[in-house]
Amino acid sequence: MLRPRRVVRRRRRRARRRIILAGGMVAIGAHKMSERHAREIEEHTGVPPEELEDEDLEAAMTELSIPKQELTEEDRAAGAGTDE
Repeated sequence: MLRPRRVVRRRRRRARRRIILAGGMVAIGAHKMSERHAREIEEHTGVPPEELEDEDLEAAMTELSIPKQELTEEDRAAGAGTDE
């Protein structure tokens, strides 16, 4: 008798980097936050924010009440908003 195979959803990790922006802000992927917020996310999840999937990062930001901030043109010029 054949048994059904388990379906495992593989997540593709995105290589991201933390971009330091003016005013003590950092950009992780397309998300902009303060260094303090990035540390809070890491303490909450146990994983650095740059290693989290977008959905997981957004969920952690919601759970910790971290506001979403839009990237400016200056942020994009510094390399924010791009995944490597």
